[in-house]
Amino acid sequence: MKFSIITPTHKRANLLSRAVNSVLGQTYADWELIIVNDSPDDTSYTSLERNITDPRIIYLNNEQNMGVNFSRNRALNNVTKDANWVIFLDDDDYLAPDALATFRELITIHPNKKWFVTNRAYANGKPITNFPKSDTEYYYAWDYLILKRCKNDATHCINTSLVNNVRFSKTIKQAEEWFFFFQVGLKSEIFYHDHDSTFSDGYNEHSGLNFRSRSRAEQIKIIIKLTYESIRLNIFYHFTFLTYILVRFFRVLLTS
Repeated sequence: MKFSIITPTHKRANLLSRAVNSVLGQTYADWELIIVNDSPDDTSYTSLERNITDPRIIYLNNEQNMGVNFSRNRALNNVTKDANWVIFLDDDDYLAPDALATFRELITIHPNKKWFVTNRAYANGKPITNFPKSDTEYYYAWDYLILKRCKNDATHCINTSLVNNVRFSKTIKQAEEWFFFFQVGLKSEIFYHDHDSTFSDGYNEHSGLNFRSRSRAEQIKIIIKLTYESIRLNIFYHFTFLTYILVRFFRVLLTS
């Protein structure tokens, strides 16, 4: 059972080093780490790249800054054929030593499940991820996007069979990873287990992700982009997608 860990990075060489060390320190050893450097002119990466000697680490440089979605897609395109599971690890996050061992145990206990989710937590151990109940199945579209029973970022471990034809959007940015996960969710439910697998510096404990607030015009523009992209991917008329777009639109009108 092999895990492929995908880490895009941009101008965070010091933090990336911590992420790499957390992978090297896993108690389960059958993994590969695919790093995509999206800041190729940043010389602070030179020493790190030079010191990567573990053959399980694949280090790729983009020719120019292309954005996190491009980098994730490039990594997905380079997942080796013998990898069974994909995990996304941001460069400012790091894995608990038993993260992969925990996923391996879950996969062994639940061989029919193809999408496992565990916690992302603050450095002090307080979970960021908020699901109602552990060891339970959830639907991404309904429980995460529409009803918001499940909240905040998490650690995703996804069977490679679910992402063979799914990629991150080239046009939708600004933390719209959910568009990728929505497509995965059309193929599988989420199985959530309460375990702190990833620790993060990317959050402010009081305000959440450190993104600036968007104006109503910006939010409506994003919804329009989502609509065009969903038409291109032939998912616009899926009931859950239409429901989500309408719910999101009315939320913008009511809260902005």
